[in-house]
Amino acid sequence: METNVLSGLLLILLAGSCSGVFSVPFKFNRDWAWENNWFIWSFAALLVMPWLMAWLTVPRLGTLYGADPHSTSLVALFGLTWGVGAILFGKGIDYLGISLSLPIMQGLINSIGTLMPIVLRDPSELATPAGLRILAGVAVILAGIILFALAGSRKEQSEGSRQTGAQSRSRFRKGLVICLLAGIFGPMINFAFVYGAPLQQQAVALGADPVYAGNAVWSVALTAGFLINAAECIRLFRRNRTWKHYASRRVPGITLAAVAGIVWYLSIMLYGMGGNRMGEA
Repeated sequence: METNVLSGLLLILLAGSCSGVFSVPFKFNRDWAWENNWFIWSFAALLVMPWLMAWLTVPRLGTLYGADPHSTSLVALFGLTWGVGAILFGKGIDYLGISLSLPIMQGLINSIGTLMPIVLRDPSELATPAGLRILAGVAVILAGIILFALAGSRKEQSEGSRQTGAQSRSRFRKGLVICLLAGIFGPMINFAFVYGAPLQQQAVALGADPVYAGNAVWSVALTAGFLINAAECIRLFRRNRTWKHYASRRVPGITLAAVAGIVWYLSIMLYGMGGNRMGEA
């Protein structure tokens, strides 16, 4: 039991590290527009990696989804909603930068993503000692989000000339709204797992290791999210005529954006594996 808890904790810590650094490769593609990076990221993170891992770890995928189309449809629906949050997540980084946007968005995602499944499953759990500790942790996260937002606002007010400063403040406010919306829509992936529990149970029944059963949900939810992200990127390609950016830094640029996608996917896969191990304990 202690071994499961320790290994689960280590996996979750590693997942958090991946989540914190996944967007770093984007910094080296400064000649690309946001949509150039995000389209490659989406393809790697939301389409290729989820299906590759599902195929490797979950037997008889076709049988699994065909046996429960209702759960599969619900998972896809929440995946589509989460896809909107993923777009906003990427734009939040573009507007406010990694250091300010990530704490705000990840803080909200973690807070809402932790509380809402409990509220849906059994709200009375929040009145237990464990539930009260969760509420206290969420309160600390929300306080941190407020402090980050205030610090960012003061920084924007103190920089630049009056005209540039006004433009900068407007961009900051828009970026802050985008980050807040990303934090609200982002946890929809948690709902996919709440309503995708039958798929995980069926995956185990078909021979999947319980640690990897979540891959049956990831593949459907993230593919639905990919459709939303790809559609937005294609719209921006047409509006901004940024397809041509792929002609410059083609190989290194695509490689870096794909690495960002792989690292991001590893973050959620490791988090799920860590949660499953701790749950077994």
